[in-house]
Amino acid sequence: MKKNSCLMVLLVTLMVFINSFAYGSSDKKTIIIVLDELDFQLAEEIGKDSFSMGLMNTKVRGINNAESYFMTIATGRKVKIKDGEFEGLIKRNDGSIEVKGYDNIIRDLNKKYPEFTNKIDFFGEKLKDKGIAFIGEDSSSLIACDKNGLIKNGETKVVYDERWLEEKTNEHLRNSNILVLSYEIEENKNRVEVLKGYLESLNEYDILIFPGKVSANMKKIVNNSLVPIMYNKLKTKSGILTSDSTKRKGIITNLDILPEIMHSYGIKSHVVIGKKIKVLPSKDTIEEIKVIYNEVINMTWITYIFHGIVYFIQVYFTYFFVKNRRDKYWDIAFYYNFIIITIFISLLMGFLNIHRSVFAYLITCIMLSYSISYIITNRKLNGAGIFSTLTYIVLTLGMLFYPDFIYNSYIGYDNLIAGSRYYGFNNGAMGILLATSIISYFTIKKYLPNDTMEKILAILYFVLNIIVLSASYGANTGGFFTSIVLLLMMIYVVFLDKNFTFKNLIFLLLLGVLILFVNLYIDLNSLDKSHAGSLIYRAKILGKKEVYDIAKVKLKELLIYTLSPPWCIVLFSQILFIKSFWDKCKTKLPYILEERPEIRKEYIVLLITSIVAFIVNDTGVIAFIYMIQYLLVLFVNISIIREV
Repeated sequence: MKKNSCLMVLLVTLMVFINSFAYGSSDKKTIIIVLDELDFQLAEEIGKDSFSMGLMNTKVRGINNAESYFMTIATGRKVKIKDGEFEGLIKRNDGSIEVKGYDNIIRDLNKKYPEFTNKIDFFGEKLKDKGIAFIGEDSSSLIACDKNGLIKNGETKVVYDERWLEEKTNEHLRNSNILVLSYEIEENKNRVEVLKGYLESLNEYDILIFPGKVSANMKKIVNNSLVPIMYNKLKTKSGILTSDSTKRKGIITNLDILPEIMHSYGIKSHVVIGKKIKVLPSKDTIEEIKVIYNEVINMTWITYIFHGIVYFIQVYFTYFFVKNRRDKYWDIAFYYNFIIITIFISLLMGFLNIHRSVFAYLITCIMLSYSISYIITNRKLNGAGIFSTLTYIVLTLGMLFYPDFIYNSYIGYDNLIAGSRYYGFNNGAMGILLATSIISYFTIKKYLPNDTMEKILAILYFVLNIIVLSASYGANTGGFFTSIVLLLMMIYVVFLDKNFTFKNLIFLLLLGVLILFVNLYIDLNSLDKSHAGSLIYRAKILGKKEVYDIAKVKLKELLIYTLSPPWCIVLFSQILFIKSFWDKCKTKLPYILEERPEIRKEYIVLLITSIVAFIVNDTGVIAFIYMIQYLLVLFVNISIIREV
């Protein structure tokens, strides 16, 4: 009897232990609510105090439709699905739900990426063992289904009644740990009230809320991708959302949802691109998010306006220079100086919060730049040398110690709405960093007392470029590679006395490979891998196709940017300016060489660097344009300004 009692106690203990890992009321439960609309007003109504909040970039690859959006969330990587491939839902007799048209979606994915379904993690498949239920009747079901297009249980229609929602939620979460609910508000106030009451009853679950599209009153000319996202994570104080995908307070991506849910259930993935979501402390979450949203919109406008001004000045005054309009030489010098001064001033303004007002930012930057350019031009100073040095100092120190101020300048701003880059140096800022380092070096070196100091300065400048653009700071892979090429050229020019031998060539190549290897080794072995490190890590698992796929996308973007206006127009005008300058400078060469003895060397180094930057970056044309712009300002300052 005693033996049987001990056995019974052992069995009960074992059953309790097993149940702690099975679907049960004690398990962690997560509800994902996909709304048809969500703006700040609605967010305040349904969960201002209890929810963490952020802004989510909803960009997908190519066509922006519901199928692509929800499959992007489901796979943790941007995908493109043909419109209309989702054909509806069927509830089977066993209670499971079948997604009609899912075979076509899978076939479409596998065409573009062989064995996509075998190698890529899916939300519904990876979390299948935790149990996933779905309530709704639209394509958000693509998040919940497994690779066969099946969902374990759920409802294919929604009754917008608080009691019904609570009963169905409890029913399906008895056998599942995750519930995806599609809830269409359709601007119906009664449905908002139902949703509020429903959410108040869910005090034992993690709740993630986001919309299926950008709400009408948040959709602006410059915003077609940022939407609010709300997250109530149990045992976590509410605050501002962020992730290592963006490293920007208040901003996450739609690629972060899958890794966040997997992380909450202790599941790992080596192939997802997104990162888990973090919560930063906040005193007033909704107000902070509103401020961040307005700042993003304002900086997007400011960036577009200033880039437009820069491009217009380059094209407009190229015409007068090519036509040899000497009466316009002072204007050319003034406005070319004005361009590089606005870049410097905008960087300094990044320390302030002036960008919270577009008008104040524009007036302040333009008036200061205008005044300084007037002084520089009238005094016939070398604005290129002065402001290249100042800009280089601000860019390097800023990225090393306080990168946020760079993001608040029009040249350093990463377009969070476009969603191609969220942190680090964009390609325009990268090009300016490299161009200013070259011009600043050749400007300062003539004031140094001996060759030793010149060599020390060269090492300081061009090694610093590599550090600033590395994965630990600027995180610009194309720029990092370009900075290595620049370093090797400067070693050849400064240390090897232009002695081109096979031995020197091998030395330079080995040095470049060593620098690349060290950076990648550090990156691959760090917890927070850069995009390049993550790509190589995924390529080990997914194969070379992962690299080919990214390269193909980047090459396509490079061609589109290069051949599209205004970039192709500006590019053509710069080529005309350079050709015209060298044709005209033959008679001026003696005093140009007196002012700038190594102008040919400087020109070749900058030109080669800009070409490399152009080739290895998807928006390389922007880097090229700004690098050549600094070269043109240098030409103007050492040549035609003397004739003013």
